[in-house]
Amino acid sequence: MSISTIRRWAPWLALVVLFSIATSLLSWWQFTRREERVELINQVIANYDRAPIAIEELNFSIVNGRSPQEWLPVEVQGTYLPDDYLLVRNRPLSGQAGFLQLVPLTLTDGRILFIERGWLIASSELTKPESNPLPSPASHELVVRVRAGEQSLGRDQAETLASIDLQEAAARLDTNAEVITDFYGRLVSETPNYAAAPMPMPKPSLNEGNHLSYAIQWVLFGIMAFIAFFWAYRNDRRLLAEAQGLVPKKQRRIKQADRDAEFEDANQ
Repeated sequence: MSISTIRRWAPWLALVVLFSIATSLLSWWQFTRREERVELINQVIANYDRAPIAIEELNFSIVNGRSPQEWLPVEVQGTYLPDDYLLVRNRPLSGQAGFLQLVPLTLTDGRILFIERGWLIASSELTKPESNPLPSPASHELVVRVRAGEQSLGRDQAETLASIDLQEAAARLDTNAEVITDFYGRLVSETPNYAAAPMPMPKPSLNEGNHLSYAIQWVLFGIMAFIAFFWAYRNDRRLLAEAQGLVPKKQRRIKQADRDAEFEDANQ
């Protein structure tokens, strides 16, 4: 291979290599996202429909940023503090803007657990829900699915919460009682129940999404880049050899359209 050939094609080869590295990284990223999604799905499958346990039996922990007890049903008893309710904004559901209702519950042991009672559709102004039915301060028996608190989004404090940041939610309570900030409960059922209540949140989707297909596509793009490079290189070498008379020129394949054109010319 001559020096001129190397100089001509080396930049193109380098570009193909860089493109393939980029597609490999994007493919790896999609495979990683799929693995994370599969882990979440498996956790929902393992915990969501289990029989409820008493909250005294719950040993909630966070491992590598995730709790093995996520979605586990738990039975709790206590008294709601409806006057201290909070709303979590920017929670769309089925394409409609809405809020989550968060109400603290004083447990029988004196601790306070936040209960996410469900979803409320936003009013036309989008700054508040159309209605906000609250529970009574009487004693209740609940079944909830425990969930880890969400991270703070770093937004300025407002009347509503930007996320279920349990530290911020606890700071808004005027109480000396211990507030549980490791987890909160998503309501499954409550006794007594209410005709007017927030809409229960649906079961999490078990769909893996398109991560696997996207990952494979990025791999194919990288392979196709090398195929295109070698095809262009070989075609260029063949044309150069034809110009130098080293190989016979490749005959162009006669298509049916060419034959039709010759026939029309002959009959004019």
